[in-house]
Amino acid sequence: MADDESMPAPGAPDPLDVAREGGHELAVGFGSAGPVGGVSPGQAPAPADPAPRRRRRVVLARSLSIAGVLLLAGVGAVLQLTANLGYDQAHTQLATALTKQGDEASNNERVRAVDDESARAADVLLGVTDPALVTDAHRAGLTTARDRAQKASAAAMSLTSARVPEPGTKPSWFWELYARTARLEADSREVSTLTSALGHSSEELGSATSAIGETGLAVVKAAGGLAAQIESDNTPSPNEGVLTLRELSAQLVATTSFDEQVAQGFRDYATTVQQVRDGHVATLAAEAGPLQGARQQIEDFARSLVPGVLLDFQWADRVNDLGGDNGYLSGETRTPIESGQYATILLSNSVAEEWPGDSSRALVAHEAGHAIATKCRSMVDNTDSASAEAWATAWAIGMGFTDPGNGTQAYGSPPDAVVQQAMACR
Repeated sequence: MADDESMPAPGAPDPLDVAREGGHELAVGFGSAGPVGGVSPGQAPAPADPAPRRRRRVVLARSLSIAGVLLLAGVGAVLQLTANLGYDQAHTQLATALTKQGDEASNNERVRAVDDESARAADVLLGVTDPALVTDAHRAGLTTARDRAQKASAAAMSLTSARVPEPGTKPSWFWELYARTARLEADSREVSTLTSALGHSSEELGSATSAIGETGLAVVKAAGGLAAQIESDNTPSPNEGVLTLRELSAQLVATTSFDEQVAQGFRDYATTVQQVRDGHVATLAAEAGPLQGARQQIEDFARSLVPGVLLDFQWADRVNDLGGDNGYLSGETRTPIESGQYATILLSNSVAEEWPGDSSRALVAHEAGHAIATKCRSMVDNTDSASAEAWATAWAIGMGFTDPGNGTQAYGSPPDAVVQQAMACR
């Protein structure tokens, strides 16, 4: 052996073995109980067994995953509940808004129907061209009111025909519910705005209708009040037209509102006014000739005897086959048996030829007596010819006409009692 080599003492550890083991070793038989008691000072202890730590991390991860799921589920449930509640509230608001809109739309349609009728009624009045019945001032006012009503009606129709939103089917998921809720809320605001516009439209329609009603009523009342003057200006004119004129005039003057029916009555009135005027022209034309002046004087005389009774006159060479060519004055009066204060007096031309002789005046007074009996129907029996002639003769006598043409020549003298009774009819 070499001098620098040393041998370990018997029983001492081999230094090479120690170095190869890194300075420590596991004690045989101790397992994981810990390090050998011969650990060098300052040397770090061996690390603990990592297996238990990995198991704790797995459990912790699983626990966190479950907790996250539960948390998300809870958040989702809250969101779902909140979304449902919000949707239900928005749905209710829209349903309420739609109900109000529907009610207002129905009311608007009713008001518009009246407005449209008023506009049509105004058109009827504007169709009458007679300036005496529809003055320029009334025509201008009525046109303005009519145009306003038509404009209001067109605007109202646009509003009532506007499409309104439908709530639709309720979605399932909260994100869909939130989106639908926002839309429902916007729809509710839109419907509320439409409802407000409908309300303002109804007010405008009502105002336009009132303007037509006020002007239209003024027109028909003013025109109706002209009947008496129209009748007077067109005497003579046939009774039929005059009676119709009086009836329609009374209806117009008594009316308290203006609508399409009143407007139709006004148009009928205007037509009748023209008929009275045309009748006047036709009557004068029929009486034209050399006896026209005398005829008109006789007619005026007869009317003065029976105020309030409408008289028509017909002239002919003969009446009841009697006339001037055979030396007679002749007349006849036709009256409605049941009602009506009017009559038609037929006279022979000889009465006009003899005018204003006493016999002509007395005969006309006799015929006027028949006519005025329509005012005193309870005093005379017009169904009996003898009684009716005695009454007419008595009435002429009571009026001071003593010439035999008063009826005494043809029918004899009436009893004094009948004369006294007839004098009460004026």
